[in-house]
Amino acid sequence: MGSKVIHSSECESCCQWCFWPSMSLQQETEIFIPKDVPKGHMVVYIGEHQKRYVIKITLLKHPLFRALLDQARDQHDDSTTPPKLWIPCDENVFLHVVRCAR
Repeated sequence: MGSKVIHSSECESCCQWCFWPSMSLQQETEIFIPKDVPKGHMVVYIGEHQKRYVIKITLLKHPLFRALLDQARDQHDDSTTPPKLWIPCDENVFLHVVRCAR
């Protein structure tokens, strides 16, 4: 079962998005590395609907992206949340930060 990856034209060089297929509760709790994430990249989930993006790890060092991470930590400090990087910001804000970080 694979994911269909669709490149975003707004930030083609640094991130891409795709919809993750539905999983059972057992599959969600297993720790795994997605096969569609290239070396040097990681997965982040953005916004209320948790759209999945694959970004370059180098983006983590950019001050604007770090500000998004700090805001996410302050808004959502909950140990019951599944272990994934979720940034609850507006998707357009995220895409703007990615464009600025290039």
